[in-house]
Amino acid sequence: VAAVEPLPERRSLLAAALPFTQALLAQVGRTLARAQAALAWPEGSPPSPPSPPPPCAPLSDADLRTYLGPGGRLLRPHDLRLHVYHGGVEPGLRKVVWRYLLNVFPAGLSGQERLAHLRRKAGEYTALKALLAARAAPAELALVGAAVRKDVVRTDRGHPYFGGPEEGHPHLAALQALLTTFALGHPRLSYCQGMSDVAAPLLAVLDDEAQAFLCFC
Repeated sequence: VAAVEPLPERRSLLAAALPFTQALLAQVGRTLARAQAALAWPEGSPPSPPSPPPPCAPLSDADLRTYLGPGGRLLRPHDLRLHVYHGGVEPGLRKVVWRYLLNVFPAGLSGQERLAHLRRKAGEYTALKALLAARAAPAELALVGAAVRKDVVRTDRGHPYFGGPEEGHPHLAALQALLTTFALGHPRLSYCQGMSDVAAPLLAVLDDEAQAFLCFC
């Protein structure tokens, strides 16, 4: 099939538009060249990302003390978080540091004030747990308890903290209680499968139901 010859008026329009198109492309090229020069990019390649800071050693007790001021007040929370982000925390120090990282303490508390804060929050948790359990309808309490129990009995059972017979296991009971309390206190969210996988490490490290609840929330 023979190609269709453009109409004369169409040829004239194309010819008239050609200089404009060439000028536009040239201007775009000049703008890109100036941008590349300003940003010091090699031709045709994006800038290299900044090199990440070198990994540091896990946070030690001596390191933690450098972030504390008089009275044990945390003075440099951002720097502490960066250290943990890049290096982690020594296992024996996690119980202390996780409470900072998970905002258990209001800013500016001294060591003695933090202890008093934990005692006060433990009392509040005990009262809240009893109140929510008493206020819930029996059917709701049974439904939430069953959903939580289904996960609790199979969460980290290979870990020594949660190992052993289920009957009368204090750590399984604590995990059940804190998750049930959370679900009853947040009825629109309630309990979702997998929450036990978040709460279990908190409980195992902190070894305290009320503090694990504070960190979980």
